[in-house]
Amino acid sequence: MSQGTSPNSQETFNLLWDSLEQVTANEYTQIHERGVGYEYHEAEPDQTSLEISAYRIAQPDPYGRSESYDLLNPIINQIPAPMPIADTQNNPLVNHCPYEDMPVSSTPYSPHDHVQSPQPSVPSNIKYPGEYVFEMSFAQPSKETKSTTWTYSEKLDKLYVRMATTCPVRFKTARPPPSGCQIRAMPIYMKPEHVQEVVKRCPNHATAKEHNEKHPAPLHIVRCEHKLAKYHEDKYSGRQSVLIPHEMPQAGSEWVVNLYQFMCLGSCVGGPNRRPIQLVFTLEKDNQVLGRRAVEVRICACPGRDRKADEKASLVSKPPSPKKNGFPQRSLVLTNDITKITPKKRKIDDECFTLKVRGRENYEILCKLRDIMELAARIPEAERLLYKQER
Repeated sequence: MSQGTSPNSQETFNLLWDSLEQVTANEYTQIHERGVGYEYHEAEPDQTSLEISAYRIAQPDPYGRSESYDLLNPIINQIPAPMPIADTQNNPLVNHCPYEDMPVSSTPYSPHDHVQSPQPSVPSNIKYPGEYVFEMSFAQPSKETKSTTWTYSEKLDKLYVRMATTCPVRFKTARPPPSGCQIRAMPIYMKPEHVQEVVKRCPNHATAKEHNEKHPAPLHIVRCEHKLAKYHEDKYSGRQSVLIPHEMPQAGSEWVVNLYQFMCLGSCVGGPNRRPIQLVFTLEKDNQVLGRRAVEVRICACPGRDRKADEKASLVSKPPSPKKNGFPQRSLVLTNDITKITPKKRKIDDECFTLKVRGRENYEILCKLRDIMELAARIPEAERLLYKQER
């Protein structure tokens, strides 16, 4: 462009137009013709006919509509867009990105919108008999010895069980619940700092061949010897549980007995790791809790010994001292009793002994020691103490 060219000249316009065409790859420089409504009549000799044509600079519509965007007239662009139809169960609202030929979601993705857990992140362990009075108990073994495989302490409400051995658990309800109910057994940690963690087997026991061959859930720490047992792992929280169908007691019996196993020691590193465990039993119907019972479980090598030790420790523990304003109270008692310290009286021993000594010189030395000790024994105790004080 020459220096004398006016900014409003045709040459300036052509230069700007060519630059825009090169930069935008001819996307904004296409001339589209848009018809304007008018009526046409044959012109009479004394009249003049007028023909009107409209042109605009446009870009193809990224949304695929028949109309295109007018870059010079923003009012024309205000064409109502068709509302997308959403399928709330299968497909979210999807539109097309104007910069890439790929579908994008109209709302940010959130895992909570697609994964719904039937269980809370922190399961409750509060006793809840419910409408059907759901109960759970343990039948005491005939003989409780140190070698017993399991034992239950009513004082501590705690189950002591050996690893990989069956433990009978009894269930009953006051009246029959709805058909299709299930009993879920879920292990949880008791302490608040561990309750959000999932109770799993340690890697050593989970990968071993023993007790794991052909088992559908080798990572589960709790198993049930029931033909219809189902092992469940929540997709949202990762908590593991075992489900069995609720059954009515047989004729002449009050309880329904099911056999459970615990597949890891409480001291295993990478598993429980000495953290207290509680087993929560829930009576459920379509993921709705109808009853709940919980019991503390200790998986150990010697259940009988550990139970006696824990019960003894609970009896020895001292009751807490009374507190006032958050501080323990201490009382000071003054007495006028005077304690008199009296020297211990030496016992008189008149028994004689005979000692054989080899060598005359040794004999004379022992005789001198004998005489000294006999003289010292005749000195009163008070004079002996006075002599020690003077020294």
